[in-house]
Amino acid sequence: MKKIIKIAKLELGLLFYSPIAWLTLIIFMVQCGLTFTNLIDAKETSQQLGTNLKDLTVGVFGGHNGFFSAIQNKLYLYIPLLTMGLLSRELSSGSIKLLFSSPVTSKQIVLGKFLSMMCYGLLLVAVLLLMVLVASFSIEEMDFKFLSGGILGLYILICAYASIGLFMSSVTPYQVVAAIGTLAILAVLNFVGTIGQSIDVVRDITYWLSISGRADNFINGLISSKDFIYFLLVIFLFLTLTVMRLNKGRKTTSSTTVTLKYIGLVIGVVTLGYVSSLPSVDAYYDTTRFKKMTLTDKSKEIIGQLDGDLKITTYVNIINSFAHLGSPKFRIFDKSKFDQYTRFLPNLSMDYVMYYDSTFTKRDFQYKSLEEMASRSATAYGIDFEKVLRPEEIREKIDLSSERNTFVRKVNYKDRSTSLRMFFDMITYPGEAEISAAIKRLLVSPPVIGVLTGNGERSMIKSGDNDYEDLTNNKTFRNSLINQGFDVVEIENAPDITIPDTLAALVIADPIEPYSIEQQTKLQDYIKNGGNLLIAGEPKKAHLLQPILDVLGVEFETARLAQQSEDLEMHVLKSTLSTEAEQIGIRLTRDTIIAHSGAMGIHTKEKSDFNTFPLTIAKAQKIISGDNQTLKLSNAITFKLDLDVANDVENLGDTSRTKAKIIKSIGISLPDHTFDLSDGQEEEVTVSMALSREIKGKEQKIIVSGDADFLSNAEFSRFNLRTGNFSLGTQIFKWFANGEFPVDITRPEAIDNTITVDQKDLSWIKIILMGVLPLLVAVSGATILMKRKRK
Repeated sequence: MKKIIKIAKLELGLLFYSPIAWLTLIIFMVQCGLTFTNLIDAKETSQQLGTNLKDLTVGVFGGHNGFFSAIQNKLYLYIPLLTMGLLSRELSSGSIKLLFSSPVTSKQIVLGKFLSMMCYGLLLVAVLLLMVLVASFSIEEMDFKFLSGGILGLYILICAYASIGLFMSSVTPYQVVAAIGTLAILAVLNFVGTIGQSIDVVRDITYWLSISGRADNFINGLISSKDFIYFLLVIFLFLTLTVMRLNKGRKTTSSTTVTLKYIGLVIGVVTLGYVSSLPSVDAYYDTTRFKKMTLTDKSKEIIGQLDGDLKITTYVNIINSFAHLGSPKFRIFDKSKFDQYTRFLPNLSMDYVMYYDSTFTKRDFQYKSLEEMASRSATAYGIDFEKVLRPEEIREKIDLSSERNTFVRKVNYKDRSTSLRMFFDMITYPGEAEISAAIKRLLVSPPVIGVLTGNGERSMIKSGDNDYEDLTNNKTFRNSLINQGFDVVEIENAPDITIPDTLAALVIADPIEPYSIEQQTKLQDYIKNGGNLLIAGEPKKAHLLQPILDVLGVEFETARLAQQSEDLEMHVLKSTLSTEAEQIGIRLTRDTIIAHSGAMGIHTKEKSDFNTFPLTIAKAQKIISGDNQTLKLSNAITFKLDLDVANDVENLGDTSRTKAKIIKSIGISLPDHTFDLSDGQEEEVTVSMALSREIKGKEQKIIVSGDADFLSNAEFSRFNLRTGNFSLGTQIFKWFANGEFPVDITRPEAIDNTITVDQKDLSWIKIILMGVLPLLVAVSGATILMKRKRK
């Protein structure tokens, strides 16, 4: 060991008696300072402009655009310059013969020189730690554990690069050739992961050999044993190859023996690496503050209930828009999206079935036949068309028509199966909420939401503005109830159909035809038997629901609601949650806006068996229609218009025009008679209400809304107002499902959310990091070099 340390000291002395070590260190400092200050500057500017920043430690240092990633992408430029002379200098000068004749083994020579590079790597790490030190004064409550994992990953990457550079330095006496050779090997190790991706066995081996992105887990908050072992094996491989290369000059060995040794070494390293990457032996440590790189406790609890193997079968329709993600070339990438689950389910099996069938879209008819279209897709995606199932073959295995024959996964556990879908958003893949909900559906009976039909109610299968497909049954929308663990079914209000008492809730939304006595009786019996219910009505048709509301002791008000606004029409109400909303688990801030369009108020009657409280409330004016001949707000400033003039708004005076627009904006058709419209005062009105009671040993839960549009497709697509309607709808159904679905994957809020320096401070930080400190290093280096030259 003493000889190894002595060689390392001599090598470091030689390294710092040359300009290359000093120049590399100075350039590295400037690059780190520039990258870091630019990132902090951008965050501080956003903060000054009013942006609410979150999780700044990860935002500045982690991710693809963070500090660590930027440094990782440049490290390959520095290391070859440092390692190119480690052994090539000895070879070119002939001093290698002196080393061979000295009582020093080849292994000691190699380890000594590698140790010198490890020490120089610590200098680079010191520069990174300097950035962390400055960041600690720039970011409030910084996550140091996360940063330590990233620095560890970069350091071991430096060591791996150094081992490769050391080997190339032993191959040639020319330093420039050694540097270029190092870059070539690094390029090969980055490229090798793309080789043979269409072949199952080859794919796993070449992917493991690839060094590309190996430090990504470290710099994003996850220390993985497979990545750590990979770097150790790369270091061991190239150091051993270097020792074997030097031994070749010291002792004579047959070429066959040498070749067998090289082959055995490579096979042994690859085998160890492959075994270490298996999910059953892979270990992880999450360095993030709130374990964001690991499944939440709720998901781990769900997984812990499995007492058998889980299988995911991916059905890839090769003419579907997601077909490329299921192709063999993307197989590693596709499986990586489930890495968080394979940590806890090492026996999770994932199979892929390639097929083609009609997707029920116009695209199906672009070519002469589906077979021609599938053949073209197979060629484009590198799929063996002979292994693709034809429509009749896939239909014999499984019926995917309910999924419109799209790219879909079936999660299977014992004798149960459920769908896991892809989504049309920026993430595309199912996340933890969707995957955990799918697994939980296999363990418990999913809650069933019934949507009443038969009298023109809002539909769960239509994409119209007024309908409820996005909330309930949109398969390509990740937050839809069916993708969060619920079953949603239509229930026709017909004489021969009974409303199941097992429903989590029944939705009755804005019927346009009156219910018959038999239908009313059926619904009243459902309520009396303790069924959960969501009733949503509209002002024009409120009377159609009143027979049902009578059972609840609730009544719709006859007045329409209007709210003064500079930007929105007056029939659009910006309501807020009541203080009592937390009683049913609604977790939205009090300033969250819930939009209601064309709403009416609700109030309870004198007698009600239910505990009632407002859910959403709004300050609004009441538009009262009395005898269909007059319309008014409340107090007594009156003017008159006839129908023809009122409809011709542009011909009215300013005051009259404003009043007429009010009438038109709230959706009231003008009568043939004159009307009174007065200036009214806004008052607090209950727009939606929650009711509950204990009955038959369970809690009955009911929501009544004076607006059926607040859960509509159009309301969720509103772009002129930021609302919490969808979150409210989801949490209402979570209340109906007793909190079982959607699966709660919330984590504590980040606490490193503030930049604590201003632009003036940043100017000084830039001067110090990119001016003063590099200058001090340059002066130190120049002084040492001049003293060395004088000697």
